[in-house]
Amino acid sequence: MLYQNYIIKSLLPPFIMIAFSLTALVWITQILKFLHLFEKGIKLSHFFSLTVLVVPSLLYILLPFITLIAVIYTYNYLSERRQLIILQSSGLSNMQLAMPALFFACVIMLGSYYLSASLLPLSYNKLKSNLDFIRNNYVTSIIEEKTFAKVAKGVSLYIDRKLADGRMEGMVLFDNRKPGAEAILFARSGTLKLYNNNPVFELNEGLRQAYDVNGNLTKLSFNSLIVDLVNNGSKKNEDRFNRDINEYYISELFYPDYRLSKQKKIKLIAEGHQRIIWPLFNFLFAFLALAVFLKQPYNKRSSLKHLLFTSLSVIIVTYLHFTLQNKSTKDLIYIFICYLNIIITFIISLYLYLRKTI
Repeated sequence: MLYQNYIIKSLLPPFIMIAFSLTALVWITQILKFLHLFEKGIKLSHFFSLTVLVVPSLLYILLPFITLIAVIYTYNYLSERRQLIILQSSGLSNMQLAMPALFFACVIMLGSYYLSASLLPLSYNKLKSNLDFIRNNYVTSIIEEKTFAKVAKGVSLYIDRKLADGRMEGMVLFDNRKPGAEAILFARSGTLKLYNNNPVFELNEGLRQAYDVNGNLTKLSFNSLIVDLVNNGSKKNEDRFNRDINEYYISELFYPDYRLSKQKKIKLIAEGHQRIIWPLFNFLFAFLALAVFLKQPYNKRSSLKHLLFTSLSVIIVTYLHFTLQNKSTKDLIYIFICYLNIIITFIISLYLYLRKTI
């Protein structure tokens, strides 16, 4: 059993290095979407803690490819040093030589299932919550003196002066959130505050003008008035029915809310199956790669051939999976073909293992 421990220990360093490098590269491309937050005055520490929440979703997608590259690199290295030939001379079959990598891939697969079932929706929900908080908390940074600024959907604001303590003077607020019930508010001063993580304007000494249902102009003078920037009722309904698919846990995906549309339910159920299927590729890619790589004795001429054939096989299987996944969001019958894709690939790989020893 010493050779199994040795191969597993040989797999760890390249796996960690590739995981860090590949994830960091993709992570950098993803955080470019959040650079606009600096315009709102976000602190660098808050920005970093926010973008770290993207990592679980990236790892979930990248882990099968990271495992594949680590396995190919390690076994190619062992072949170059003739260590696999030594093990072959003791009578080990292709399957026995592949067992350490397959065990390693199974461990990664279990970790991927943890990401799929728990960490992915947890981090995505936290990311969305933090984004909402940052947008609300830093909204004052986009308000400039003597300039109209859109501070929320359907709400625009003009101020004459912005004081150092956060108070604003000479405020004109346009509330167009309800068609047919638009209003204009004038206030001598006001302050932006947060209540239950929701932004509100606290206006002082002002006038509210709006048209009633009969089209008559109404005026309301006030000493103090609170104006919510977020409609909590509509926001709850929007959150309930328009959640991003990554926010759902697996149990919610398989048993969607009965009030959702039929097409939305099909999409959620299809995603639930994908959360089960995709982690399997951590094992399948390693199994397929080793079946091709260990098919013939190693030499420098065949090394490139094995690599190209392995890459082509993985590309074909991956392309079929994502094509079927996309179609399954419209028709659940394609989900069964996704499972069939895995089963056929596994059978072909197993045949290659049993066909010839190294």
